[in-house]
Amino acid sequence: MTERVPEFALLVGVFLGLSAAVSGAVLTGELFRPILTGVVVCYPFAVFGVVRSEDPSEALPPRPVLAFGTVLGVVTLLAAAVERPNDVLSGLAASLVVTLPPAAYATRFGADVNPLSPVQTLVVTAAVGAVFLAFAPLLGTLSAIVGLVVGLSGALYADARGFRPTHRQRRLGIVGGVLAGVAVAWFGLAMQLPLAPTTATAAALVLAPSLFAAITRER
Repeated sequence: MTERVPEFALLVGVFLGLSAAVSGAVLTGELFRPILTGVVVCYPFAVFGVVRSEDPSEALPPRPVLAFGTVLGVVTLLAAAVERPNDVLSGLAASLVVTLPPAAYATRFGADVNPLSPVQTLVVTAAVGAVFLAFAPLLGTLSAIVGLVVGLSGALYADARGFRPTHRQRRLGIVGGVLAGVAVAWFGLAMQLPLAPTTATAAALVLAPSLFAAITRER
């Protein structure tokens, strides 16, 4: 009975999440919020099942999980674009919330489908994250959050695939993040940019390298 607990938790999560999503879609005639509701209900059970299982890849092959997360993320983004065309950024943030957990699972259990090397992936995600941070004063605080999530996710992926910065490089990254955050904050004050997104951008620059170092410190 004990060995079946992780798989049972996964089945319960899928059932509850699917029920919540379908019920919400039928009652509201929308897809965006019901999908998020289903994900919020399902993913905690799935995480429990993965953590408690000795080899979750037997029940959850990583590549199909990655494909499922990608498709669901695209559907979430399209639903947001149709149902709230003036707030596509929130749809993008929601699609990241939907896609990143399956992507993290697939990375952890060896779904090697990324053609880029760990360092190349880190560079690309850092550049994309920097673009969202740069446009945060125009797009709002959520843009800074998306930039932080994209950049940090790329760094964690690179770490999971073997990228190992030295202790000195980690310290330089933390110091550089602090200096960049302070510079952005002063620039925002001098140019009288919107306070909330500018502060969020500065905080993201400070937090990203520190969070990476804290999460990966044991390795």
